[in-house]
Amino acid sequence: MPYDPNLPQENTLIDAAQMRAQLQALNALIQARATPEYVTTAANAAQYAAIAASSSNSNAVATLGQFADGGYSQSQMQDVINKLDELIQALRR
Repeated sequence: MPYDPNLPQENTLIDAAQMRAQLQALNALIQARATPEYVTTAANAAQYAAIAASSSNSNAVATLGQFADGGYSQSQMQDVINKLDELIQALRR
């Protein structure tokens, strides 16, 4: 059953089967629009590519390569602060 925006009608009892069909139809529409085949314009294609690659924004940020110490020294804390600042800068778009 395709999605029908007119259902359920006002002041009527809700039918579980009808509501389930409506929700399944909406889910199918959302899933169809989330696929690359739905991207038709160049602007949409550029946005889709940017979103798909956004997880690589932080790839240049290296790990600290340190182990936890019972009492962090000032230099270790500064390393953590510097790494956090580097990560924040990398994640900004």
